[in-house]
Amino acid sequence: MLRAAPELLVPWYPVGYETITWYAPVMMTFHNQGLVDVFMSMFRYGPLFYVLAWFPVVAVGIHPFIVLKMIAPLLYGCLAVSYLLFLKRGLRLEAKMAFVAALLLAFQVAALRESWDRFRNVLALAFLFATLTALKSDNRYRWSLMSVFAVLTVLSRDYVALVLVATVLGYAVLERKHAIASLATLAPALAVLTVMIYPARLWQNYVGGGTPTFYSETYVGVLIDVFFIFVVCFLPFLPFVVKGFRRDKLLDPMLALLLLGSFSAVVFPWFAVPGYQRWLILLVFPFSVYAVIGFERFQLFSKRRVRTLTAIILFFILLGVGYSTGAFSYVVLPSSWVPPNLAQSSIAWDQVDDVKGVLRWLDENAEANSSVLSEERFYGWTLIYLRRANNDVEVVSYSAGSPPTQALEKALSDGYSWVYLIWYTNSGFENFNVVYSQNGISIFQYQLLAASVRV
Repeated sequence: MLRAAPELLVPWYPVGYETITWYAPVMMTFHNQGLVDVFMSMFRYGPLFYVLAWFPVVAVGIHPFIVLKMIAPLLYGCLAVSYLLFLKRGLRLEAKMAFVAALLLAFQVAALRESWDRFRNVLALAFLFATLTALKSDNRYRWSLMSVFAVLTVLSRDYVALVLVATVLGYAVLERKHAIASLATLAPALAVLTVMIYPARLWQNYVGGGTPTFYSETYVGVLIDVFFIFVVCFLPFLPFVVKGFRRDKLLDPMLALLLLGSFSAVVFPWFAVPGYQRWLILLVFPFSVYAVIGFERFQLFSKRRVRTLTAIILFFILLGVGYSTGAFSYVVLPSSWVPPNLAQSSIAWDQVDDVKGVLRWLDENAEANSSVLSEERFYGWTLIYLRRANNDVEVVSYSAGSPPTQALEKALSDGYSWVYLIWYTNSGFENFNVVYSQNGISIFQYQLLAASVRV
């Protein structure tokens, strides 16, 4: 219900940034692909989500937008249940502590943000906690269950699978038993993971490497971004996390990897783990465990302090509901990863009709064999609503917050004499002139002759 709220508030389009820039455009092509084709084409990106989405889109005929709006809350519910079972049967927390920890997690900004548009991650995390629950169970089929859940985790998202591998292997070393069985159980998942990520760049240089960040292309920009993401995600319950921290053979390896991924860009910026934003968000899962242990150490589960515990839980519920619905939010620090609330997409909702309008004009008026430059936030909309996209109008994308310089160079090097740009009306780029506008969105055309004369 919590995750469904923003979908109901925005009934016509799925909320989320990657939802429209990545998932929807891929799903719009399902009718031209078989199930095996979808699996193979998306294999390196986590194919399981797309395979599951293929059935309602193709077999049932449901529009991808509706499927995405249905999948988002269902995945979040599955994650919450998987996490609750992990707390009860994996970590062996008391029932009331496990319930409070799962409830606390569900209303955290970090968890809600993950569910906003990181659907492959949410699916992988549900399987990750199912795998860890099987690891600690007494079921005679636990190794078989672990192996199946581990493969499903890998097929959902690669870097979540890395968390799983590090956690299981770390636990086997610290526990000093079942090491061989654990390695054998993970062997199929490791084989699939190796094929998925090879070759991959496992490190990143944030010092003078020109790595783009939300604030700048500097190390200082990374520092600011890391700090702001951490503050908006964890500051409200950080005192309980600190109070409740304790060593645990299952959580320790997970926490170690997540801290390395989150802060290596700060400590070792010339040789850091890529994607610090992703690892920072995942800290919410061990932190929620520590927070509820902090509740216990503050004796909030005692009868005489039940009102205090209730007030604290209601406080976090209020924050989560406000963040999910967009009614209010304390997320005011700008960062590269955490939106102010969930009731938004890659562009403002009142601009969607304008984007569709200018793309309709481009469909009717673009020269044959031309190209259109589309920044990341407009890319999905362009693929969906420009009927001539990648037919006789090539769509060239470029990163959010970046100028279209490289995209323009690619379009020109590919021999396109007619180059268009979809962008905001009140801003533009050199040698691009407005040829059509609809309120705040315009189609610009590159003036090749003017650029040549200038040179």
